[in-house]
Amino acid sequence: MDLGMNLELEQKQELLMTPRLKMAIGLLQYNNQELAEYLNQQLAENPMLEQEENQEWETRLEDHYKNYSGRKASGVSSNRAQSFEHFTAYQPRLLEHLESQLCEVLAEEEMEVGRCIINNLTEAGLLDLSLEKIASLQQKKVSFVQQVLQKIQKLDPAGIASRNVKEALLIQLESLGTKTNLAARIITGFWEEIENISLEQLCSELGAEPQNILAALQQIKNLQPRPAEAYHSLQSKTPYLNPDMIIKKHQGQYRVELNDNYQPAIHINPRYYEMLQQNSSDETGEYLQDKFKSALWLIKAIENRRMTLVKIGKALIQKQREFLEKGIRYLKPLTMQEIAEAIKMHESTVSRAVRGKYIQTPSGLFTMKFLFASGVGNVASASIKALMVEYISQEDKNSPLSDSSLAGLLEKNEGLSISRRTIAKYRRALNIPSSVQRKKWSPK
Repeated sequence: MDLGMNLELEQKQELLMTPRLKMAIGLLQYNNQELAEYLNQQLAENPMLEQEENQEWETRLEDHYKNYSGRKASGVSSNRAQSFEHFTAYQPRLLEHLESQLCEVLAEEEMEVGRCIINNLTEAGLLDLSLEKIASLQQKKVSFVQQVLQKIQKLDPAGIASRNVKEALLIQLESLGTKTNLAARIITGFWEEIENISLEQLCSELGAEPQNILAALQQIKNLQPRPAEAYHSLQSKTPYLNPDMIIKKHQGQYRVELNDNYQPAIHINPRYYEMLQQNSSDETGEYLQDKFKSALWLIKAIENRRMTLVKIGKALIQKQREFLEKGIRYLKPLTMQEIAEAIKMHESTVSRAVRGKYIQTPSGLFTMKFLFASGVGNVASASIKALMVEYISQEDKNSPLSDSSLAGLLEKNEGLSISRRTIAKYRRALNIPSSVQRKKWSPK
């Protein structure tokens, strides 16, 4: 065995992430607010940087606050005055929301089982593990887990951690209090066939008057088969947003503008630059030289960011012109690779540039990633959703369209072959109730 030491020369290429390269990537990813905060920080730390004294900028800022109550937050006009509710701070997610309630209903020895339950909920808020599996994982009896589960199911939102839709609905009915017995009987005995059963059949089977059956059905329609959505709907208030990019139409042509009105405009401080020229060889000069290089690099990086975003905006205009002209229904499937090829940049650069940014278009305010849409054939998923909304808005309320019927209509009228399962996923994403919940019940 040879344990000797030797020297070898080897050539290889590596990308070294220098601090400046990392920050250039960071600048590209920053949205307007993040960039403004970073620039203000640099103004405070680097004496070579100075904010431009621009009366026009100050006037724009003053006008912004004067007219704030009349601004549009989503590209759709609104007569409601803005309130402080639009500036709400951090809102807890569902898991945190549930965990904060556990200590109110569970004893110390029940907490671990409780956390196990809420950590195994589906997106809909239903329990994804059997009681037996949880009991095995926590080394507890099934009866003990059942006891903890019943307490959790009474937390907000009602019906959370139910094992199926029927259980979720029954728990919600129980939380409503009195006069829900008939609705509970309908869910227990007829839920699977409720879409096809007539009012007369329900009256006969349950021995109840039509008006009482209709009242019970209305109660059921108001319940939430996906308990988690009841919580998410409370979190749905949209905060006031400033777009990072604006696409406007001027004299028949679309153009791109970056919304940098509220960012501090920076330049080299002439007083400190003169000091650098006079003290270039001493310690002060070395310090100022270092800050001068940093300032120049920052100004150049900001300009590169601006040029990259403008290039992406112009490419989006070319690729999504029909969407800009006619609206969401005409949004086309688009990948970041296509835009990267159009502007001769890497796909990762495009991805970083659009991260967390908003774009104002003639059709409204959207995240920039919204314009990079997946889809079926040459139709974007957002367009399919728009078509679904259109068909559902025109349906017969006494016989609403099922997911299968919607899929059939889209294939027949639009030439789109979409599975019922995909239609159901899109419908839930749009917060549109099922055909059962949309049905307008009346005597037959």
